[in-house]
Amino acid sequence: MGNFTFSEGGNWSPEGLALIFLIVYVLIGRIAKYYAFESNAHIFRTRPVVQVVVMGDIGRSPRMQYHALSLVDAGCQVDFIGYNETSPIARVLTNRMIKIRPLRQAWSVPEGKPKILYLLWAPFKALFVALQLLWIMGGVTQYPDFIFMQNPPSIPTLAIAQFKVVQFAKWYEQKFGHKAYAHLTVTDKMKAELTSWGVKGKLITFRDRPPTHFSRLTIERQHELLTRLKLEDVIRSQSLNADEFIGTMPAQSTLITQKEDGTVRYREDRIQLIVSSTSWTEDEDFQILLDAILQYETNALDQPTSLYPRLLFVITGKGPLKSYYEEKISKLSLKRTRIITAWLEAVDYPLFLGTADLGVSLHKSTSGMDLPMKVVDMYGSGLPVCAVSFDCLDELVHHGVNGMVFKNSSELADEFEELFVKNSSKLQELAKNVQDEYRNQSWENQWKEHLPQLFVD
Repeated sequence: MGNFTFSEGGNWSPEGLALIFLIVYVLIGRIAKYYAFESNAHIFRTRPVVQVVVMGDIGRSPRMQYHALSLVDAGCQVDFIGYNETSPIARVLTNRMIKIRPLRQAWSVPEGKPKILYLLWAPFKALFVALQLLWIMGGVTQYPDFIFMQNPPSIPTLAIAQFKVVQFAKWYEQKFGHKAYAHLTVTDKMKAELTSWGVKGKLITFRDRPPTHFSRLTIERQHELLTRLKLEDVIRSQSLNADEFIGTMPAQSTLITQKEDGTVRYREDRIQLIVSSTSWTEDEDFQILLDAILQYETNALDQPTSLYPRLLFVITGKGPLKSYYEEKISKLSLKRTRIITAWLEAVDYPLFLGTADLGVSLHKSTSGMDLPMKVVDMYGSGLPVCAVSFDCLDELVHHGVNGMVFKNSSELADEFEELFVKNSSKLQELAKNVQDEYRNQSWENQWKEHLPQLFVD
């Protein structure tokens, strides 16, 4: 019992034959693949092969999607490995030089169970993912010329980080990343950290830049987008006394634009649009924004309505804490402001950024060495940003130049007051500075300037 035999009484057992077939299949397949695609001759390989590995949802990893597309533009073929839960952007899905190799999520311990179960199960989740990586990277895909890996996370899972795994993860990264061919960092601070580790290989600061499809919309395109999105209907469905906030809607008008005699112009009583993209996790303290909005409401009490403009906060994204905050929002008594949550399609998100008046970022870097891509996307759309402060944010957001930095809800409320009430020309100045700074600062231009030589001779 329990032994796996190749024969029974001199005859081959079905299990034995199946095992032999599997062994021969794997060996022949690997040998054939080597001579066809992996030998120095590269008989059939016309492009360098790069495995792009992200230990997360591919669709929610814009930075890695942009790298995959840039690698293809540089003449490479890409195997994109990661979780395929959210649909990637259309350019990734339709590119014939990018093959998505999906990972399967391991079974998770149901919520509400004792924490010890999470700790005990975490190593098995890591093993499950590791085995998939071994099979996909070593048995399914072509042998790669390069492996392009997002780090962190460097271990298949860090679910037991609270159980002293952080130090192990640091050792793991130092040990196995030490001799990598090249290291790309998104900040100078991260580059300095890796330099202190004494890593080998090329060390390049490659700053995030917006893709070319992020841009400021003309007023005509803004009108078309807002007419299609019908935000006023979303406001009515998500808040009380919505018509009081929206006001009179003239014919062929949106919340901010109006079309007359074929000409589109901004409404004099336009509602200011503020957008914030969030993953609805504990990494982003959404309460800061709620408290700042309530402070704006308090300041507006007994003031002329013309002094305090109406502010519409559009919160995009999905995540575990979304329903929790939606319930809190529904209980707020608001007059000069409204908060709506919306899921914008990938094609509409950059268009909406190019229409809004201000962006808000609540992202805090866990490491203090990376920067939020959502701010980069906003800048690409000509949108100034109010961003919560953390170490190295000053490498991206320059207070009073291309945005504002705040530490708490009181400071954020003061910034709303300054930009929309006391000094509206400041908002226009910030927007102009952003547009001037990022006019030629696209992801594609920077990639072509710095990285092709790493992968293609």
